[in-house]
Amino acid sequence: MLEKELISLAVLFLFVAVGGIIAARVKQPIGIGLLLVGAIIGPNMLNLIKDQSIIELMIDFGAILLLFVIGLEFAISKLLRIGAKSIMFGVLKTGVVFFMTFETFLFLGLGAQLGIIFGIILSFSSTVVIVKILESKGLYNREEMPLLIGVLFVEDIIAVIILTFLSKSAEVGGTLGIFEQIFISMAVLSFTYIIMLKIANPIISWFIKNSSEDLSPFIALGMCAGFSYLAYALGLSPATGAFLAGSVVASCPHVNLFKYSVKPYTETFTSLFFLSMGTMVNFASLRTMLPLTCVLVLLVIVSRFVAVGFMSSLITNFKKEQVIFSSIAMVAVSEFSLLIAKMSMGLNIGFDIVSLTAFMIFITSVIMSFSISHYEKVSTIIDDAQVPKDWTSKPKSLSRYINLLINELDVENANTKMFKRLFFNVGMSLFSALLVVIGWRRIVMLLGSSDLSVVSIYLSHVAGFALTGYLLYVCYINSKKMYNILAVILSNNDSFHLGKSMRILNNLLITLALFLTAVFSPFVLANLPFWVNAVPFVLIGFAVIRLVKTVRIIENFSARKNAFHDCKKSVSFFAKPVEDEQQDA
Repeated sequence: MLEKELISLAVLFLFVAVGGIIAARVKQPIGIGLLLVGAIIGPNMLNLIKDQSIIELMIDFGAILLLFVIGLEFAISKLLRIGAKSIMFGVLKTGVVFFMTFETFLFLGLGAQLGIIFGIILSFSSTVVIVKILESKGLYNREEMPLLIGVLFVEDIIAVIILTFLSKSAEVGGTLGIFEQIFISMAVLSFTYIIMLKIANPIISWFIKNSSEDLSPFIALGMCAGFSYLAYALGLSPATGAFLAGSVVASCPHVNLFKYSVKPYTETFTSLFFLSMGTMVNFASLRTMLPLTCVLVLLVIVSRFVAVGFMSSLITNFKKEQVIFSSIAMVAVSEFSLLIAKMSMGLNIGFDIVSLTAFMIFITSVIMSFSISHYEKVSTIIDDAQVPKDWTSKPKSLSRYINLLINELDVENANTKMFKRLFFNVGMSLFSALLVVIGWRRIVMLLGSSDLSVVSIYLSHVAGFALTGYLLYVCYINSKKMYNILAVILSNNDSFHLGKSMRILNNLLITLALFLTAVFSPFVLANLPFWVNAVPFVLIGFAVIRLVKTVRIIENFSARKNAFHDCKKSVSFFAKPVEDEQQDA
């Protein structure tokens, strides 16, 4: 038995080297080469790897260490520095791609459940692939990259949250039960994470002081194993715990030592992860899904240009060439998608999600690699199309004000510090309200199953309602203060009257709320009749109307302000000769 496992392991290590050579020769990240080689040597083709237990073990360990490595880039200080622009860009881009994918699957008659899963899978772009390819082509230092890296960080955080939900969805029955279990588990894990942020530094410093540097990888990997086990014990994905462990280590002063010391271990197991995931690819099923595969490749490209292009034009005020570059750079589908696809297999959908996801990662990475060098040609083609100037000039006036507001939030001053403090208070109020509601529900269920009187149940309802109401009231008050600060920021930075800035802010916030509700509505509408699917399109229509009204308000105000300045210049021009005559007299 041991002999068979050792042979399988030896074959895996041998073909990791082969995959690395192939990836280097075609100038692709090593993970892409490993996926291809794994598919070739797997049981669905050459069948060189027959021990399924080894494959599963390598996938599990590789996923944990892959998330640990990603977590090493998420120090708490770096998380707090992720700007409002990156957060908004990341959330909106993810929502647009998700919605377009979901609607495409409905249109093809493939069902809402499959549409949601592939909507999630295709929503995320690969941090590893994008960074490696842009570095190899000398494009990593472009001015767009800090924002794009921030967006990729936001997407990684969203992907970890989704992995957490998927790890529970197959175990707990009912949406409410899933939500409660995940919320309680995440609360415990988050509390542990906060405690470790406080005590990890002195503990790790003591270990390093009283031992040699050779033990540093075991300290980091031990913390990774501990958090992974805690997450597993709470019913969450161990990869979620590994991500938080990486973030704790990243917040320590010795993080560079740990990165260097664990690199051989993490690269070994993450390489085996990609190779082992490749062995799950079934070329026979890919042949049967060839038309769908072609549609999905086209969908990824179009959705990236729609989402990234629109958001970068609206939120960042990028020039056209920058928009094209950003859209192409984000084409590569994320390595997180493999984990999501594997986790989705527990939902018993009856569809080879892993094979299709692995192929999408491979083909989109190749497309991104070969097309990113030609982004200027794409820009020239759009120039030749002669897009009417009105289509680009009017949104720029709106983009200017959105940029003004978001950029101001990223600057440290009295207003923004107060805004961030209030934002934290709103988040804590909502968190506390959810805890109260869950506790209230559990207490009522416990009292209902006992012999206690109806008065006790009534009193628990009164207490729960009063406490929840108070927390929501605090949340409302703080939200109102946040709104007032945003209005003041907008009025101070562009000579707006406060009433005018409030009108613009109202329209922008309503537009954002309508748009976010529309693009993420499939999570709610999936099990409802098909005609209900018209609701998000109606919401998007209302959002567009609000956006047009906002543009008109801005343009009218700008026209009046320009007229006022012209009039002021004319008055000063005629007044100057009079002053000169008085001086001569």
